[in-house]
Amino acid sequence: MPTISIVGLGKLGASMVAAYADRGFSVIGVDINEQAVAAINQHVSPVPEAQVTELLQKNAARVRATADVREAVFWSDITFIIVPTPTDETGGFTPRYVLEACEGIGRAIAEKGAYHLVAMTATLMPGHSTGLVIPALERASGKTCGKDFGYCYNPEFIAIGTVVRDLLNPDFVLIGESDKKAGDTLNTFYTQATPGAPVKRMTLTSAEIAKLSLNVFVTMKISFANALAEICEQYSSADVDAITDAIGTDSRIGKKYLKAGVGFGGTCFPRDNRAFAKLVSPESGIILHAPVTDAINERNKQKIAALVLRASEGGKRVGILGLAYKPGTNVVEESHGVYAAQACVAAGRTVSVFDSAGYDHARKALGDGVTYTTTLEECVGGSDVVLVVNMDPAFEALPTLVRDGQTVIDPWRMFRSKLPAGVIHTMMGVGT
Repeated sequence: MPTISIVGLGKLGASMVAAYADRGFSVIGVDINEQAVAAINQHVSPVPEAQVTELLQKNAARVRATADVREAVFWSDITFIIVPTPTDETGGFTPRYVLEACEGIGRAIAEKGAYHLVAMTATLMPGHSTGLVIPALERASGKTCGKDFGYCYNPEFIAIGTVVRDLLNPDFVLIGESDKKAGDTLNTFYTQATPGAPVKRMTLTSAEIAKLSLNVFVTMKISFANALAEICEQYSSADVDAITDAIGTDSRIGKKYLKAGVGFGGTCFPRDNRAFAKLVSPESGIILHAPVTDAINERNKQKIAALVLRASEGGKRVGILGLAYKPGTNVVEESHGVYAAQACVAAGRTVSVFDSAGYDHARKALGDGVTYTTTLEECVGGSDVVLVVNMDPAFEALPTLVRDGQTVIDPWRMFRSKLPAGVIHTMMGVGT
């Protein structure tokens, strides 16, 4: 089996080290962050992600990490690049960290006599692989892509909180290839790493567009469901859950992600949606749904915050359950819960928050403007208005904690027919 190196030890990179070591590969992790390198060498996850520490310890003999990219490339056969590609001022992605990584990888390839494959897992804009990344690798190595080394664009479709599980059980594997040998090499890796998973091979630019378009299609389903919820609220007895359950039964649509409630957030969906909107100019005449999808998502944030502000007029205390953009993670990028908390603080409300994943990331966004409670009971008990942001199973105890006169704002309709009669229950997506 080939030895692989993984450049970038964040949530995805560290999970890749653990997952692929568990499939029998020798793995070398690389990062300029010395703490991340030390954590991998101590067989402890450098990030809060399920199963990573467990698998690092189980497969300790096959895992090591270094800050020296030359060493990692020299002693491996395939190098995966998973460094940040931050959103730039246009809404697209900047490849500056990718190009920095390519400089070191290219210099290492220059010293190797053997064929080496570079696999780009970081998200790129269409055209970046052929226009920027491959030329950077060729300049640094003095070698020719497709002859002396290979290159593939190979993004992963994973969810924060279940990265290892998603890596090892993908719906499919996407490979954009510089040439057939590069594609064959990576395809062989995946037949060992994820046996049975369908593999879709295509040109580099096609794969770059495919990655963005898949996430945009998912966000379109989320925003469509939330638009349906707003329609239902205008009609007596209309119920968005009945509607999405029915139309989702059609195999052309499917029920996954067709659930009205809080809109999308996190590190991928919002930015991929906005980047996709940059692919064409207004003059092209091509109509994209991405801007509308994003606008509906922003409207959803504002609507939820407005519901809380109206319900808490007159000095009522606000409790917000869920700051992460979804259960099982502490990621708060584009979080509707954080947005609502910020809006309430700005309006002078007293705000308490509770999230079972903790507050490491939330504190950076909210500072000292809110009270960080240690238990669900504390947050609910100290609030007059309670907003339930995500569907964390920890919140299922809410009906036993609320009291007469409290307001519960329930975007997901988690507590339909479950709250005591004296509680004011506000659900989204249901007509009155």
